[in-house]
Amino acid sequence: MPPLRRNSRAVLAAFFVFWLFGVCSSALAGGKDLSWNALPTASLTENGQARVIVGFAVTDYDELATASRSHKVVTPEEAGLSRNAALAADAALARAVRRGADAVIADLPAKAYTVHRTYSALPYAALSVTPEGLAALRDNPKVTSIEVDAPVPLPLPVPESQAKGDDAASDSVDLPSANLNWGPPKIGADTAWARGYTGQGWHVAILDTGIRRTHEFFAGKTIVEACFSAAANCPGGTTSAYGTGSAAHYSSSLQGWDHGTHCAGIAAGKKADGSVAGVAKDANLIAVQVFSIIDPSTSPWVGSYPSDQLDGLNYVYSLRNTYSIAAASMSLGGGSYSSACDTGESRKTAIDQLRAVNIPTTIATGNDYYCSSIGAPACISSAIAVGASTSTDARSAFSNWHPTLQTIFAPGSSIYSSTGDSDTSYESWNGTSMATPHVAGAWALLRQNRPNDSVNAILTRLLAGSPSITTTCPSDGSLPRIFIPAALQAASIAPILPILLE
Repeated sequence: MPPLRRNSRAVLAAFFVFWLFGVCSSALAGGKDLSWNALPTASLTENGQARVIVGFAVTDYDELATASRSHKVVTPEEAGLSRNAALAADAALARAVRRGADAVIADLPAKAYTVHRTYSALPYAALSVTPEGLAALRDNPKVTSIEVDAPVPLPLPVPESQAKGDDAASDSVDLPSANLNWGPPKIGADTAWARGYTGQGWHVAILDTGIRRTHEFFAGKTIVEACFSAAANCPGGTTSAYGTGSAAHYSSSLQGWDHGTHCAGIAAGKKADGSVAGVAKDANLIAVQVFSIIDPSTSPWVGSYPSDQLDGLNYVYSLRNTYSIAAASMSLGGGSYSSACDTGESRKTAIDQLRAVNIPTTIATGNDYYCSSIGAPACISSAIAVGASTSTDARSAFSNWHPTLQTIFAPGSSIYSSTGDSDTSYESWNGTSMATPHVAGAWALLRQNRPNDSVNAILTRLLAGSPSITTTCPSDGSLPRIFIPAALQAASIAPILPILLE
């Protein structure tokens, strides 16, 4: 598919994101004071209800969650061993969360709500409610937060003509003959491979638009699949699906339909002849489709509900006893945030849950050219917020930037990876979406190097040992660009940047 047709609606989508979050940013922030008049149209259902994510109190939640989190993600050496204690702790947490959800739902007026999702490890429920139901939630002392659940458009790749600015995306670079994509060698993945660190035995979770599992770039890999789609766009017309084929991508008539295939290839793809490879070329994949087709009968577009993202993160957590998960990658989001967006944010709880068991969540900062803000959910303080850089170590012109909310840079301009057009198709795309899986893939190499390291320990080594990129934004400032060899060599030390790490 020609790049121009892929990106013809990028500007329109970016405008929609700005409008949606600009109009209702206070409503999206959570809390219990959400009013019916503050709800965005995108959150309303066909039957006149509004989609919300409800947080609620759970008896002994902190104690039960701590017990569950004490069982870290299984390492390849531990795979297949009994995890009965971990499974029992997870089951106890799930029972308590279920009781908490049932108590809140039981208090709602009849016919004033519809239950869409509950979560086994997180004290939240996705509902749609009438005005009466919303009022009942606000008045319920068991309810701790109410968030808007509205779809956000996919951050589409930036067209080459728009990606060039003061920091050009078309800088020439000498590419090693073993890899057509400049990103992995730039961050020292080839050096890690030469030392035996290829991601083997580890999985990278890609929460995106799904995957073309038959692509040659994924040949021989284990691909675990799931789908969470509020609009019932999972296989079979369901809102949830699991197993082979459940994360299949959408039709090519939709913008961004194969976005997940491109991101998965950057993180862990490998061509059999060695001419192209992603960062963790021998890692396996967990492909989680978290998007829906919005306005299918008028002007269809691909968007992701926060409630589906929450289920995807919850699902990754549930797999930690079975698969060695190095990182979760989310190349999605939108809005403009100049401070941490933690308050009343359900995804913060999920990201914290994963981080506690040694699984980081890498999230794109966004492609809106912002110089003093980034998108959500990258603005969550415990996320690894990833901005895009060029081959000459400049900030990619489109990459959203904030000096304290962003965590790190990674290659994001003219990144070559798999696409969904065929089993042998590849293209170069621009975006923070392309930068983010570089970091997730790098985590697989670093976890293979030191399987039991915490997220803080690995991040500290990356931040301390990587070269810095200074932005040309008026706010100025610099942050490291990921470089794997330095992190492989460094000793594990105590965190030195608590603002970024906590």
